[in-house]
Amino acid sequence: MTDENGREASVGRRGFLLAAGAGLAAVAAIRADVASRLFNPLSLDSFELGPSPGLLDAAGRPLAGLSSTDLAGRRSVLNFWASWCPSCREEHQLLVEFARLCPVPVYGAAVRDAPDHVRDYLAQHGNPYAAVGLDSRALLQRALGARGVPTTFVIGPGPSIELALHGPLDPQILAARLLPALSKAG
Repeated sequence: MTDENGREASVGRRGFLLAAGAGLAAVAAIRADVASRLFNPLSLDSFELGPSPGLLDAAGRPLAGLSSTDLAGRRSVLNFWASWCPSCREEHQLLVEFARLCPVPVYGAAVRDAPDHVRDYLAQHGNPYAAVGLDSRALLQRALGARGVPTTFVIGPGPSIELALHGPLDPQILAARLLPALSKAG
């Protein structure tokens, strides 16, 4: 390699070490992602997400967390969300209205969110969920192949994923994809 004057240029020890360090960091990040997928203890048919302390249902009773037994043997909707997520906030009122009219239970998994933020957000903006589990390490989210929040799944008996919607719900997606999936399935 030559420099602008035609002289032989060398990378130097510092440049070599920086490049090697960047390469090792990239490999470590890839290995961490692969390890989290391979060694994830959760799956759709075996998980338990704890409740958000202080979160109450419409009758004032503590709202339960979410587990695979909630989804077993029946059709339901599972929404991954977070109080800090702008897209989740954007879809929230639509989800509240949908859950009120939905013929199947709607469950929530709060991803990487503080329990008090979950509680306060749902108390202030309405709670569309039959149960809310805290997916604090995003293990269930990753186990189901969700690429972020919000993500909404139609879960069929078994349990099995019948539909995955990545990104915020809007009236068009609700009418064109979610409602037909629930109609076909049920």
